[in-house]
Amino acid sequence: MFYQIIVFVLLTAAGFLICRQILKIPTLSMKKNIKNLQAEKEKTGARLLNLFVMPLVKPVSRFIWIEPEKEAKMASMLRRGGLALTPKEYHARALICAAFTLPLLILLLAIGATNIAPAILIFSVVVYFHFMTDLKDKLKEKKALIEIELPSFVRSILYKLEDVRGGNENTVVQVDLIQIFEDYLKVASEVFYYDIAVLIMEMKAKDIETALRNFSERVGLLEVSFLVNALIGLYRGEHQGEALMYLAKDMDIKAKEALRKNLGKLPGKIKMASIPLVVVTLASLLYVIGSHLVRSMGGLF
Repeated sequence: MFYQIIVFVLLTAAGFLICRQILKIPTLSMKKNIKNLQAEKEKTGARLLNLFVMPLVKPVSRFIWIEPEKEAKMASMLRRGGLALTPKEYHARALICAAFTLPLLILLLAIGATNIAPAILIFSVVVYFHFMTDLKDKLKEKKALIEIELPSFVRSILYKLEDVRGGNENTVVQVDLIQIFEDYLKVASEVFYYDIAVLIMEMKAKDIETALRNFSERVGLLEVSFLVNALIGLYRGEHQGEALMYLAKDMDIKAKEALRKNLGKLPGKIKMASIPLVVVTLASLLYVIGSHLVRSMGGLF
């Protein structure tokens, strides 16, 4: 029996190794190495950008003109995206990066490779638009992270508003809203910190409704719009407890769906590997059991 157990273990291990080799499933150490290489690549790109591009950004930005209204809006977006650049510097960075591809065009023209020259121009345009759209990509990623945090954010508001009942409800809620957001700011994630901090500042400097509507417009999520409408209702003295509870449940469902989608994006090869691995394990188990039964029946006869 001990011999059969050893055969079972060896066959299972061999089946796993064969499946991993055929399906080319990376090992854990390989995954770590890939992550380290990606991080190193990002660091190298950032170093090159800081070494060659950023020293030229400020001088070039002086020659760029942007409409004041557009510049103010873009400055707010850059702060939300975590980029320490002014709107003019942001445009200058894209132009400089695109300009650094043009020496390749001069080189190709010098050696007579005129047929390839248009490809360099296209590449230059691609580089320009890449650096002009990376802010949108950062904000999109930030929006997705905020969406995950929203259920806990709404629940914290519900917990704080449970005691707000009766009396001069309008004044109490106004004071409590500021305190609610200040309390949440202490535990807010890095991604949501900026928006909450700006909301608190505007609530103290401006009126509550304007600050909340600016917050909704800044974040740009439908759920936040519903939340803001409910909070404005509370500020006006309306009963919005049930609306907030429904919103919290709806956000929980969406968060679970988002988690399920992320799990569905796992590498398909790992899912495919589970089928042959189960088959190999069952075959090994049946071999051990079958050989044991044959030996037992042979002893009977």
